[in-house]
Amino acid sequence: MMPMYKMAVVGEEEAVLGFRSLGADIFTLSGPQEGEKIMAALKKSRYGVVFLTERAAKILPELVEAFEDQPLPAVAIIPGIEGSIGLARTRMKKIVEKAVGADILFQERG
Repeated sequence: MMPMYKMAVVGEEEAVLGFRSLGADIFTLSGPQEGEKIMAALKKSRYGVVFLTERAAKILPELVEAFEDQPLPAVAIIPGIEGSIGLARTRMKKIVEKAVGADILFQERG
């Protein structure tokens, strides 16, 4: 039997509450002081994917780095309710460049 993995969403309350209806575990973040508690909870449970709002990723870069070289959980950065600040795109570009060896997604067209 395949193990069941959960989904977590970390970010500001107004951006993450809607994910609860999808069955995600919600971790609201108002500042860096909650970072250690959230990291401990994420490491203790079986998460297949962790979504972080861009603001959360900016406040807690160590959360992104902690899981960067592990197959699970997959960490995805998503825009918050205020829109994108570019972190999600920058991370995706870095991941693709590492996997493929070149920027094939966001290269400038001449």
